Amino acid sequence: MSESARGADVATAFAGLFETLARDLDIESYLAVLCRHCVGLVGARCAAIVFAEAPATSAARLAWSDDLGHQLADDSLGAATGPWQECLATGQLITVADLSSDTRRWPEFTRAALLAGLGSVTVIPVRSRSDVTGALALLSETVLDATGIHLACSLADAAGAGIVLSDELRRQERSIAQLQAALTSRIVIEQAKGILAERWKLAPDEAFDRLRKYARANQFRLPDLAQAIIQQTTQAPPDLVG
Repeated sequence: MSESARGADVATAFAGLFETLARDLDIESYLAVLCRHCVGLVGARCAAIVFAEAPATSAARLAWSDDLGHQLADDSLGAATGPWQECLATGQLITVADLSSDTRRWPEFTRAALLAGLGSVTVIPVRSRSDVTGALALLSETVLDATGIHLACSLADAAGAGIVLSDELRRQERSIAQLQAALTSRIVIEQAKGILAERWKLAPDEAFDRLRKYARANQFRLPDLAQAIIQQTTQAPPDLVG
């Protein structure tokens, strides 16, 4: 492939990744597409990413280019050692040009890779902000050239950016859900307060104070008690009135 053709393919690939992020971020689908670009652009036989969306969580999620990449990564995570684990632990790029030259480093992974006809692996740390939250492994018959490794590092950066955006999106969704729940609870409580104020001929704030004290004394959640009053599934007890 000529340099100009490769450059055009790289530009198209990154444009496609950006579009995926902008459209609807499903992080596993995004990283799977990225792994396939590793195969097509870098010349690897297969690729797989082990990642976590937050640095505090264990990196146990996977994305892969094909069934072989999935199997090798999944089996490796069940072993005591493996290229993904070592990269995550050290935060360093790892290249093994000839897996058959050192079968003791990652014995189970190396045996499976050699049986599949693979002879080399390059593993690149995936960084989210300043933390290593993933490892991108590219497996091939022969060692990747310097240009391929450089391009793979750029793809690993794109993987890290996607993980950051996904993590931020999840945080925003959780915050929105919490705000919606709080707003819904507040509306329910205000409705119950109005019902009781009208029923008892009290100021709304005094009706709310009695409602709150009763919920606290009887270990009820205030929104649950308010909802029951609105739906008339419970009558206001005498001690709530008095």
